Amino acid sequence: MSKPLSRLHAALAIAALTAGCAAAPTGPPDDAGAEVLAAQPATVAALAPCEDLPALPTARCGSVVVPLDRSDPESPLTEVAFALVPHTDTSRPGLGTVVPNPGGPGTSTIDATGELFTQALAPLADRRDVLLVDPRGVGRSDALSCPALDGPDQAFADLARQRAAIGACGEELGERAGAYGTAAVADDVDAVREALGVDRLDLLGVSYGTFLMPVYAERHPEHVRTVTMAGAYPVDDDPMTSRGPEAFRRAVQLTCESTGACSSEQVLSDLAALGERLRAEPDAVDVTFDGTEHHVVLDEWQLASAAGRVFSKEPDPEGLLALAGAAAAARDDDLAPLRELVAASLTAVAEDATSGAVSVAQSWATTCHDYVRPFDATADPAQRAAQLEASVDELAGLGAAAFAPFSARAWTTRADYDAGACVEWPADAGAEAPFAPGADLPDVPVLVLNGDLDANTTTAAGREAAAQFPDATFVEVAGAGHTPATTAEGLGAILAFISEGKA
Repeated sequence: MSKPLSRLHAALAIAALTAGCAAAPTGPPDDAGAEVLAAQPATVAALAPCEDLPALPTARCGSVVVPLDRSDPESPLTEVAFALVPHTDTSRPGLGTVVPNPGGPGTSTIDATGELFTQALAPLADRRDVLLVDPRGVGRSDALSCPALDGPDQAFADLARQRAAIGACGEELGERAGAYGTAAVADDVDAVREALGVDRLDLLGVSYGTFLMPVYAERHPEHVRTVTMAGAYPVDDDPMTSRGPEAFRRAVQLTCESTGACSSEQVLSDLAALGERLRAEPDAVDVTFDGTEHHVVLDEWQLASAAGRVFSKEPDPEGLLALAGAAAAARDDDLAPLRELVAASLTAVAEDATSGAVSVAQSWATTCHDYVRPFDATADPAQRAAQLEASVDELAGLGAAAFAPFSARAWTTRADYDAGACVEWPADAGAEAPFAPGADLPDVPVLVLNGDLDANTTTAAGREAAAQFPDATFVEVAGAGHTPATTAEGLGAILAFISEGKA
């Protein structure tokens, strides 16, 4: 399940989309996209040049004001911001509007990835507009924040403290805690579409964007031209399965084979032995970040968390070799390489959390409202904790091989992808997947791409994401991680698909 992706991994994944692409050509700001701009109804805030987006000189910024809760006539309002990058050939009508989302949840489309998306889509820029929408609660769209989650300390917290901080954030949000589900985000995107007078959209989702775009398609099918999903998973993705470790083992094997620098059997054996040792006798490491020293217990949970990050973003052969070296050194009672690896992994997470253009609070508000969880979201925290433990025990009963080289507990609760992260979130009667399995999704062209080196959104999850639609094309991209849009093959397939409207 693609939970808050170490926050900026989605943005980092999009960065590689720009490889080999020229910057989008610029045209006269006052003329570009004239038919779209002229079609805007009065309900949208007046479009104006985005003075604080110098990399997108033709972009026009605006916003719509929508109810926080559309089912409540007395609901407070919230502002949803967007930036429209119009097509550059003003001598001919535009061919459509691409709406990308970089993932997260909690990542700003405009400020974190707007320039990158626009550059990646440059081959289509002559006839197609790019519409960047910040989801409610993120970036320019009345961004949420929680003192409990602000700053880098959460990266260095143990599992119990991470869960407590997430729950405290939910309490801080109060009545707003349940207002940031993906269905509401999808309806906000449609409000922007309607305000601009656009008929149909080409939806492009990366990671969490592959969760958002099917929800939009289910709720607004008549306004969808195509759907592209990279690093995909279904809306009912279950975190309590062994397919993540299966994908991890496969990624280790494929990486060792392609580099010739390691033996996958030895790496997995060493990791299993190290995990067993750390379960019995945890170690520790002190990590200094931004002038503050954090004492971190180095247990199997930290090992699984660091190892999982190696195959949850772009392919990282060096990361695997560092992991393999640390596990091998532990055979000789040398844990120094492991301490160094975990310290570097946690530092990277802390840097992500303080980099801006990300709302960690919104990320958890969406996650805790939408994602499948192994407990009843309406039960009290003690009942939820018991239900979670029962689910973990059931997985452990599958045997050590199912989750090797880690235990079922370490893998399913690893940081960033903890199945129990929302166990202390306020009770939410509306918490559920945005649509049920078998829901009627539109029969439109759909392209789904997953990487064979991704242990975050696995190939199995990608096939299930494709199966949500009547006739989707699924492609596993060799040598790709999370997401395959970072490869030349993946990006080429995406551009051709949007251009032609078929896979």
